[in-house]
Amino acid sequence: MLDKLLKMAEGPLQEALAKSGANAGPGAASAIEDIMGSLLQKQAKSGNTEAVKEMFSGRETPANSAVVNNLSGDLSNGLIEKLGIDSQQAMSMAAAALPLLMNFFNKKVNDAPQDNEDIMSSIAKSLQGEGTGGGLESIMGSLLGGGTKGDGFDLGGLMNMGKGLFK
Repeated sequence: MLDKLLKMAEGPLQEALAKSGANAGPGAASAIEDIMGSLLQKQAKSGNTEAVKEMFSGRETPANSAVVNNLSGDLSNGLIEKLGIDSQQAMSMAAAALPLLMNFFNKKVNDAPQDNEDIMSSIAKSLQGEGTGGGLESIMGSLLGGGTKGDGFDLGGLMNMGKGLFK
C-alpha cells in the first residue's frame, strides 16, 4: 500500500532531485521510494509510527524536523548501498527528497473527506499489520484522487491522475 502511495510522488521527486544539484542519476527517485517504503514499514512494525503519522498529518513538515533528521541517516545509508554512491551525494539526495516526501500527501490528506486523524491511524495500523485495514480502501481512494467517504478504491481516479502527468 505505501509503495503505491510513494510512487505517486515519483514525478515531483525527480524534479526536486534535478533542481537540488544532487547529481541523481536515472533510477534515483525509484530507489528513494523503495528505501523510504522499507524504512517506514520497518519503523511501523516496530511500533514507531511517528514518521508515517507525520507524513499523513495534513501539517507541513519542516526540513529540519526531528522526523526528517531521524530518517535522513537511514535513507542515506540505503542510497549508498543501493546505488553505490558516496555519502556526500547520498546526504544531498536525502536532504532534497525527505521534505518533499514527508509533505507530499499533506494537501491530499486535507482534501480527503475523512478526518486527518482517521487517515493517519488507518495507515499506521495497516503498516503495523493490525486489523484488516477497515476503511483503508476508502482512504486510499480519497488520497489517490477519487471516491468519497465509503466509496472504496477508485482505480479510475488513479488512471485519470496518471494520464494527467503525461499531457
